[in-house]
Amino acid sequence: MCQKAAGNLFGTRIGVLVSDLTWTRGEPSKFYSSEGVARGFCANCGTPLFYHNEESERVSVSIGAFDSPSDIALAFELGIEGKLPQVAQLAALENFGTSEEDDPEGTDLARRTSRQHPDHDTDDWLA
Repeated sequence: MCQKAAGNLFGTRIGVLVSDLTWTRGEPSKFYSSEGVARGFCANCGTPLFYHNEESERVSVSIGAFDSPSDIALAFELGIEGKLPQVAQLAALENFGTSEEDDPEGTDLARRTSRQHPDHDTDDWLA
């Protein structure tokens, strides 16, 4: 389910108590992927934000939604029965940045304007 929801090999999330989570700029939209399970996302840009079994006191927030995700230590892997074999290949792959010089696909990502993180330049989202 996490792979489908993230549209990727895996979804990396950080568990926090619901009582400790504060949305500072509005509330995320929710999609109920199954009974009692909400998946939150930004209605403005589509970014997946969280997974919450509403019977739990914890919510799992997407690590990439934080301003400084590299500061967050990971503690464990969950759901490894669905781990795709491509994950083992990641460390051995050739690495490229998204600058004009590094982009092997020529997609010109560095010069595109990102609207993926609107909380830095508008006041209508969350931190």
